[in-house]
Amino acid sequence: MKRILFITFCLFMVNVSFGQLLNGNLSGSFESNNVYYFNDNAIGALQPENKIGSNNYMKLDYRNGNFAAGIQYEAYLGPLIGFDPLLEGNEFVFKYVQFTNDLLNVTVGNFYDQFGSGLIFRSYEERGIGLNTAMDGVKVEFTPLNYLRFKAIWGKQRKYLKNGDGTVRGFDGEASLLPLFGINESSSNIQLGGSWISRYQDYTGTVEDYPKTVEAYAARMNIESGAFSLYSEFVEKDVEPTMGNSNSQEIGNALLISPSLIGKNIGINVNFRCIKNMEFRSEREAINQALLLNYLPALTRQHKYALANLHPYGAMAKGEIGGQIDLFYRLKKNSFLGGKYGTKISANFSYYKNLDVQGSGYQKFLSVGDKILFQDFNIEIEKKFSKKFKTVFTYFNMQYNKDAIISGGDYIINSDIAVVDLQYKFSYKSSIRAEVQHLWTEQDDKNWIYGLLEYSLAPHWSIFASEMYNYGETKKHYVNAGFSYARGVTRFLLSGGRHKEGLECVGGVCNMVEAYTGVSLSITTSF
Repeated sequence: MKRILFITFCLFMVNVSFGQLLNGNLSGSFESNNVYYFNDNAIGALQPENKIGSNNYMKLDYRNGNFAAGIQYEAYLGPLIGFDPLLEGNEFVFKYVQFTNDLLNVTVGNFYDQFGSGLIFRSYEERGIGLNTAMDGVKVEFTPLNYLRFKAIWGKQRKYLKNGDGTVRGFDGEASLLPLFGINESSSNIQLGGSWISRYQDYTGTVEDYPKTVEAYAARMNIESGAFSLYSEFVEKDVEPTMGNSNSQEIGNALLISPSLIGKNIGINVNFRCIKNMEFRSEREAINQALLLNYLPALTRQHKYALANLHPYGAMAKGEIGGQIDLFYRLKKNSFLGGKYGTKISANFSYYKNLDVQGSGYQKFLSVGDKILFQDFNIEIEKKFSKKFKTVFTYFNMQYNKDAIISGGDYIINSDIAVVDLQYKFSYKSSIRAEVQHLWTEQDDKNWIYGLLEYSLAPHWSIFASEMYNYGETKKHYVNAGFSYARGVTRFLLSGGRHKEGLECVGGVCNMVEAYTGVSLSITTSF
């Protein structure tokens, strides 16, 4: 399949005349991330056998009228620490040809897509943690009316630099109801959707009636009216005993309800989710981030500060119930509390527990167990005192069940974190930013302090230095420093220092990374 697609792509490009090429659009990007590693016994960082890690990506896309084609080359020489060692090598991993008009969108080759919120199916890429679940096959989208859309997919899923064994088939449909009944209201909409995913993988083991085909179904609804919206989705998945779910004989279920209200100076968003036995992969033996068919991000606030990310939450596919509430309020300019420039206040509360386990050992869907998995309350106040000086003050209170999230036990870390983030502009080109963070806890490694100083000279230069120090238990220092240079769409980043072991999360999906010390060079560009 890959050879056929590669040959098709080359023939397509060769047969495009020079005049057509001028009328079309060729775009691309290049990214290279490299680290030279050192031994550092002070933090338990061991230099790997291959002292240099190098992750590289080159992508080209060509579009001319209704036709498009693209190719992506990746080289892991060897993979950076935190990335699966099975990624080592190089390959043209993404190749596609596409035809699009008002009625059809047909893609042959590799593609990314998502059904609903992704609870049943999502193929996507998160380079930061080495996750790529691209499909390799055929996708057909059919839009007979502007308020009615159907989608069908077939193919195999990416497994490191090759494809997995499982065959994935799926169908998704969505309809907007108001236009269907002749109601044209630009500020309101009601959408209904449904999805089906089937995964087939041959089985040659000794267990009788072991399921070769596993199916999942989803129904969803989205209501929008002015400033109010409500999204809900329900999923049911077939029984599939695997090592990842401890050979569970339970069906899988998921329920997501997300209302929101956004006004001029105030907004509130709520996410409630319950999941049970929802690990879904295109190969039953896959582990870690390989061959995930569905998307189960942690529905918690994604923090931008280092100490708030020491204990990140990863969704518990086996079973969890909870959610989060996001609230923001903007104090008006020139008011008593808002001041001359106004003040932004945002707050978030996240809370998750396990599901109640019945006497038979089965989990009860939409039940609340006796174990706290994660709790996070945070409030942020952003205040601009002048055209040059801006501040952000943030407070966090967290409960993190380290054993339940990482190893299955029950050990809760209670912590408080305070952050002061200051930014001062010397001119429209130059500015300086400073962070001071502190984490208090009686558990784990106890207290931490963190400091960052960053100077920017727009549009080209930025230099930074940071120090994270555990003075409560380990007395370990984690110092990092570096600079970046940008010209147009090209950026160089050179940095060096220590990195603490722990979960690293991107988009609410987490990966375990061991400690390392090294010097890194990153280059990104696009055209």
